[in-house]
Formats: sequence, C-alpha cells, structure tokens
Amino acid sequence: MEKISAIVLAAGKGTRMKSDTLKQFIEVNGRPLIAYSLEAFEKSDVDEIILVTGQNEIELCSRIIKKFKISRCVRIVAGGAVRALSVYNGIKAASGDYVLIHDGARPLVSQRLIADTIEAVEKYKAAVPVIPVKDTIRQISPDGTLMDAFDRSKLVGMQTPQAFACADIMKAYEKLTEEKYDFSHITDDVMVMEQGLGVHAHPVRGEEENRKITTPEDLEWLASHI
Repeated sequence: MEKISAIVLAAGKGTRMKSDTLKQFIEVNGRPLIAYSLEAFEKSDVDEIILVTGQNEIELCSRIIKKFKISRCVRIVAGGAVRALSVYNGIKAASGDYVLIHDGARPLVSQRLIADTIEAVEKYKAAVPVIPVKDTIRQISPDGTLMDAFDRSKLVGMQTPQAFACADIMKAYEKLTEEKYDFSHITDDVMVMEQGLGVHAHPVRGEEENRKITTPEDLEWLASHI
C-alpha cells in the first residue's frame, strides 16, 4: 500500500503579523496556530507528518507535538533560507510515495480537502486545491496606469496542501538545484514542478475557510471561526 507523507511548514517569519511572536506560535483560543494544522493531519489518512520550522524553534515545536499528542509527526527538520528550500528539506526527510505540502498558517484545512487531495494525487501525480477569484484582477503597467482586466472566470487562487508523487517533486528540485535556480522566485510548490519538469497540477476544489493567516485581522477572523 502506498504511503502518504504530510509536510507542514512552520518556518516563516510572518513579518506582516507585526508581532514579537512568530505567527505560527501565536495562541488562538488557547492553542498555538501551528497546532491546528498538525491536528488536522493527525486525524487524516496520512501516514506521517514532517514538521519544518526554524532551527531555533525545533525544541518549541517538539513541546507542542507532545502537548497536543501529534503521534504521526515523526520528524522535525530545520527550514531553509526561503520557502522552497524549507519544502525541499521536508521532502528529503519524508518516506512517503506521495507528499502533501501544507502551509502551517492555514489552520482550518478540512478532512474533506485533505482526502480529496490525496485521491487526486494518487490519480494524477500532482494536485492542488484552488478557489475561484471573486475580485476583478488587473495588472499595473510600468508607468503606473491600470491595464485591461483579466477574465476572472479563467482565474483561480492557489491553496495548500499541494500534493505530488515524491519521486517527481524530488526530481524537480534536484534539476533546479543543479541548474542553480533562484528559489526565491518560487511562491508555491506547483511552480517547482512547472519550472523543473514542465508538469502542471490537477485542480481540486478548495475552500474559502482554508485561508492563510497573515495579518492581525486574519487572527481575529480565525478566533471567530474555530
């Protein structure tokens, strides 16, 4: 039977949160933010959880895992200089045939979404949750004027967990590393597959509540939805 690994990212700085505490450790309704994502995967069908955090936060994460009884978290690894390299460190520590890569700052990921993503990645080898774009999207020209609006019926917002066959995403990272690719340009994991192997992910129906907690206003929203 094929094995599923979940890589949960908690290595970001969260500068937009404007807090002395790293956002993944800010308490919301008595629990650190990262605990919600970890508990979601603990209850799911994944076989193991790899938690990626800052080198200085490994001990804190270990205490959180023990306190909230996250038994499927088998490793805590240090992140890299940018998000993509943190993911790479997590993939190298994973033993699954497939990996689900999730932003720890998306605490309301549902069991339905995790299950649907697993089903999709097993079928298509690459899968990503998406949601429709509600706002009108325009690009700003070099002189500061607005350009024509995009057709939003053809646009989607990207979410996590983004899922891949582990061998494929590893191959993509190895190829980009060999080419000395600038990983600071990578904003999500689908881009690694696109840039490295030319592979596009299959879309999965995402959820509005699976939003990324970035600002103090997001924390207020989260507190009222838990």
